[in-house]
Amino acid sequence: MTRLDTKNNEKKPQKRWQSPVFWASLSAQAMSILVLTGVISDGESEALKGVACAVLQGLVTFGILNDPTNGAAF
Repeated sequence: MTRLDTKNNEKKPQKRWQSPVFWASLSAQAMSILVLTGVISDGESEALKGVACAVLQGLVTFGILNDPTNGAAF
């Protein structure tokens, strides 16, 4: 898929398949469908929620500690 660059009127390819946000949303949607259809039980669903919360808390901590003004250092 491409999008039009408004400054140069050039088409730039979008790399959705390489986006971590795309894969996170796709996996969250897949897990949601599996829970709703009963493929994943309620107990397993709670375990998955715990893992997802732990990962998200780690990412938040990384975002707080990261220095966005210095690309060479953490």
